[in-house]
Amino acid sequence: MAVESFFTRWRKAVRPLPREAPSAALLALKRRQRKLIQRTLAILVLTGAGGWIYSYWASAPDRAQEEAALAVKLLGVGTYDQAMRHFDRAIRIWPDYAEAYLNRGLAEHSASHRTEALADLDRALDLDASLTQAYNERGQIYLEDGDLQKSIRDCSKSIQVNPTLDAYYQRGEAYEKLGEHQEAIADFDAAISEFREAPFAYRARSVAKRNAGDRGGAQADDDQAQRIETGHSAEGDVLLAP
Repeated sequence: MAVESFFTRWRKAVRPLPREAPSAALLALKRRQRKLIQRTLAILVLTGAGGWIYSYWASAPDRAQEEAALAVKLLGVGTYDQAMRHFDRAIRIWPDYAEAYLNRGLAEHSASHRTEALADLDRALDLDASLTQAYNERGQIYLEDGDLQKSIRDCSKSIQVNPTLDAYYQRGEAYEKLGEHQEAIADFDAAISEFREAPFAYRARSVAKRNAGDRGGAQADDDQAQRIETGHSAEGDVLLAP
């Protein structure tokens, strides 16, 4: 027995009933019309719901970014718990939002939740291995914990992706803590090359030079850091070359 299509049944249901049709035929027609209307409404509802669900799903990145933007503002003024709540919402909306994990990790680190911070930084890098700030932040936690080799490893990965002042400076600190003064000096040189007005880099290089026996170089770096900090660099002063 052939199965009638939906449109065939629609045509049959809505075609005029002959005047001489018996009441049984009229009742059958009404039943067919009722079923057809119900199915039509169901199709319209499902189609509309499907469109709304797709639209809502497609907007997830935008909604997550709105939550994250608010969280970043809260993070900037030091309200870490509130910032973390908004990052939580952003991640619930968009579970693959790498930057949200990174920034929640920053908030957690600032709030001294180191274990949670490391987990979020790991997840951020799993999602996007180009996030140099995640390497730097994780390296900083390792440095604070005394795990210097892991700190050096993360800073080196960050430098491979994109050399920055922070990565060189942080790796230099790790090398200096290991007593590897020349490696530390080389990294502080690179940090200063990235930004020559960073007094902390000169201070750190001064310490490394002094520990390496270069007292004159150490004093010169201290002097340069002092000039930058006080804003008293004389016009024409030549910044020390790394």
